[in-house]
Amino acid sequence: MPAGAQRRNGAKMRAGPVGGVVRGGAAPMPRTRPVPAIPPALQARLYAPMLALHAALEVEALWQAVRACLRAAVPSHRVTLFLGHLGMGEARVVFTDPPIANLRQWYAERGRDNPFSPFLEAHRGVKLYRFEEVLPPRAQFVRTEFYRRFARAEGWDKGVSCVYWSRREVTAMFSLYRAPKEPAFEAEEIAALQHLYPFIGTAIARVQQLHTERLARRGLEEFNKNIPVGLLFLDWDLRVEFANHEGKRNCALWNYGPEGARALNPRDAFALPGPILAAAQRLRATVLARNPRQPQPLPGDVETVAHPEQAGLRAQLTVLNNPSSALARPRFLVVLDLRTASPAGEGAVLGAAERMGPLRELSPREREIALLVAEGRSNAEIAAFLNKSVLTIKTQLNAVFRKLGVGSRAKLITMLR
Repeated sequence: MPAGAQRRNGAKMRAGPVGGVVRGGAAPMPRTRPVPAIPPALQARLYAPMLALHAALEVEALWQAVRACLRAAVPSHRVTLFLGHLGMGEARVVFTDPPIANLRQWYAERGRDNPFSPFLEAHRGVKLYRFEEVLPPRAQFVRTEFYRRFARAEGWDKGVSCVYWSRREVTAMFSLYRAPKEPAFEAEEIAALQHLYPFIGTAIARVQQLHTERLARRGLEEFNKNIPVGLLFLDWDLRVEFANHEGKRNCALWNYGPEGARALNPRDAFALPGPILAAAQRLRATVLARNPRQPQPLPGDVETVAHPEQAGLRAQLTVLNNPSSALARPRFLVVLDLRTASPAGEGAVLGAAERMGPLRELSPREREIALLVAEGRSNAEIAAFLNKSVLTIKTQLNAVFRKLGVGSRAKLITMLR
């Protein structure tokens, strides 16, 4: 603990975070206090920002809502939100208002001399603290390197932070700062922050969870996109939610036949085949017949359908259920494959595994580029989609040509269709 705090409170007892004291060097034990009632005028100011906070699903929307709530509740010179902490003093995402140029570099340098990190290390679990509980008296603080390099440039000499934890590690934090000429935070303002604390924490946890789930879904989609089996996901209304490249190609074979499919771009010609749609309708009717108000699929809700004219084209439909939530309606997984192959030769229809065999020689990135070429995309379109330069795409595409033994884009497309 800073020497100033020790002088104010004696050697055996020193000031702890708001709501508790620290005795004999032990970690703080916050006292349980009833949060004071929020004045009606403040409740009225918080109404719209709180609605935005409850509705936030993305990180940027979260920041805008948190900033609006804090600005409405407690006047301050600066507001900052830290998310995705790597440690006590370093966050992956930082928002601040007013803005700071080169924000990431600024806070990376600021974190190296941050006096608050040791405090958090010693007071794990603290939810709210005033800066004066951490910093030396102002006469000493203004002579420190941290003040000269950062606090003075940011225009503050006092503040308050609210901290969120998970397993004794910081997960998020927001801070309010005041300029030297502004007053210290009063008890009523601290009470307003205590009132907002659980609501902001719930919104942060929701956005972090959604972000994690989006990343997981994106990774799954990237994996499914390149496997040699056609996959479709249909919602309960039988609309296609996801289709990988092989799934689109198989649907083109179902709808247009081998020759027609070769002449089409699977991405542009994609449509759910009629026999598969009819099978999904039958499965849905079976599930609804058991319980029309709350459809609950059973393990046997599976149907395999074959193309009426093209031998070997088959699709297996399975009704998927989410047993943990009655809010989510069942969905359909459709697995498409070509189980038999016509005699090799011009116009031969190859099974997915056989057709995709050469792609196993490629790296994941090369495989992705090859499949995007097969969808009819230009190098410029692929570069924009993958956030790479056109030169990089050309270099990787040449590696694809070399590994697959093809000499042109047209031959690659023919191989993959």
